[in-house]
Amino acid sequence: MSKSRSLRDYSDESENYTNNHDAFAAGESAEYSAEYSAEYSQYGPAADGYTGEYSAAYSSMNGMNDDRALVATPAPGANLPTAPLADDTGPVLIPGTGMSMGTPFIKRRERPLTMRIVILTITACVIVTGLFAATPLTGTATGSVSSFEALSGVVVWHKQPGFFWYTAQSGDSPEGLAQRFNVQVGGIYEMNGLYAGQELAIGKAYKIPQDPSYGADYRPPTAYTGGGSYGQTVFGSNWYNSFAGAPSKEAICGQDGHGNYRDYGFVSPDPGSSWVRGFSWFHDGVDIAAPQGNPIRAAQSGQVIWAGFDATNGFGWSVKINNCYHVSTLYGHMMGITVKDGVNVEAGQIIGYEGSTGWSTGPHLHFGVLWNNVTINPMLFYPDIYHLTH
Repeated sequence: MSKSRSLRDYSDESENYTNNHDAFAAGESAEYSAEYSAEYSQYGPAADGYTGEYSAAYSSMNGMNDDRALVATPAPGANLPTAPLADDTGPVLIPGTGMSMGTPFIKRRERPLTMRIVILTITACVIVTGLFAATPLTGTATGSVSSFEALSGVVVWHKQPGFFWYTAQSGDSPEGLAQRFNVQVGGIYEMNGLYAGQELAIGKAYKIPQDPSYGADYRPPTAYTGGGSYGQTVFGSNWYNSFAGAPSKEAICGQDGHGNYRDYGFVSPDPGSSWVRGFSWFHDGVDIAAPQGNPIRAAQSGQVIWAGFDATNGFGWSVKINNCYHVSTLYGHMMGITVKDGVNVEAGQIIGYEGSTGWSTGPHLHFGVLWNNVTINPMLFYPDIYHLTH
């Protein structure tokens, strides 16, 4: 299109006309030339407020429908209607760059896996807490059992087989409980973490397995750390780390049996006592009982290498003697002792008094014999129970 101009200047003869459309429509315009009238008539009525020169492109639109809009050469700042497309049957495609006009992507939430793990953990804790709260305690959790121990006895899940709690009474022993509840004594030792020779204590709660075969092949570890040697004498901080060895010049020794046990001349450590139980793989000594306060005597001459209170392994007031010639003796659960480390004692000399200190279920003496610092059966040194107890 050519540059737009007003209708007043449209005529080639540059004739002047009035430019007011309303005046023209009312018949108040001046005279127009026949040439202007003929040319103006082919444009048809224009919308109020629109002026401009129409290009030859308008002539090609004369054959269109009457509802087509005029297409004018746009002047700066002009807003004119546009002609619709000739073919209205298809979609209008506008080419673009393929890039989103908004945010290209939304950043993913950080640590979604961590959040799921936290939720699952909290859920599991709630479930476990509910199980503990809803499950009744079926064990005989009495005595010194804490609330945590009672909860651990509830069968929800645990690595150990089922068990119940039993509070030790006077005269109880692991093998006695095993016979009473028809279970393995090894199971009692294993579940309660007892050392060989370690005894029960009155008022203390112990686990009793519900499975009658649990612990059948279990052998408890020993508290002794000697390891089968007879070297230097060691005065330790407890009976289990005090070792018999070559005696010093000041020490006295018992009778040398030259490897024949009954030739070592042992006497009764608890005269007037009665038999309670013997030596086994789970009990590394013999128990004999007399009234509390009964004198406890040295079974053979030797030097005291331990005398004190054992609070670690349950022997209470206890004494250990190096009797020389690979032999040592141990005395436990006394109510008091009369000797101290380093002193020499004769066979039959009083070293303490019968009691029930440490892990004990009643007044008795735990008497042990060690060969090269390894426990053996004390009955090897006596012809019978009578000579042991009288």
